[in-house]
Amino acid sequence: MKLSLATGLMFMAANTHANINLNQLEWMVINDSVMGGVSNSRVIVGDNKLTFTGDLSLANNGGFASFRAPISFENTNIDSLSLKVVGDGKQYQLRLRVDGYYDGPAFVYHFKTEAGKEHTFNLSDQDFVLMFRGRQFESDYQLRFDDVRSLGFMISNKQAGDFSLQVKHIALLQKV
Repeated sequence: MKLSLATGLMFMAANTHANINLNQLEWMVINDSVMGGVSNSRVIVGDNKLTFTGDLSLANNGGFASFRAPISFENTNIDSLSLKVVGDGKQYQLRLRVDGYYDGPAFVYHFKTEAGKEHTFNLSDQDFVLMFRGRQFESDYQLRFDDVRSLGFMISNKQAGDFSLQVKHIALLQKV
């Protein structure tokens, strides 16, 4: 089920920004086991926050763990995203997809965390790069938030071992 703006977001005062209701999205985990790897992860949803934990393994040519949910930002007039996380000192990716495919390119923002510290990232569409299977590639298409159909997170880049990322807040900032 693809959630629309009406079911996946909670609007705030004056409709200048909206928080994504993380509890209402249908999160799915996708790990390197889809290609023979042995990494494992899970997403814990509660109190309108997400906790993404697991063990990243490089065995069997693996090395990624991820989760995502379908969501549509269509007709929202979004200008930027605000992301608030608490991490473990590792680097993660916020991944936005503009189609419904599970295995296709994604617009990616890489962010580094500090163990136990809260960070807020305010992102425009220009902060994302188009990537496919770990490699950046060129396209004439530039991300437009109105085209987003999926939102997710990933850990990769040979960061073997336990990991934990808490997503406390994602807000959509609208043009006024």
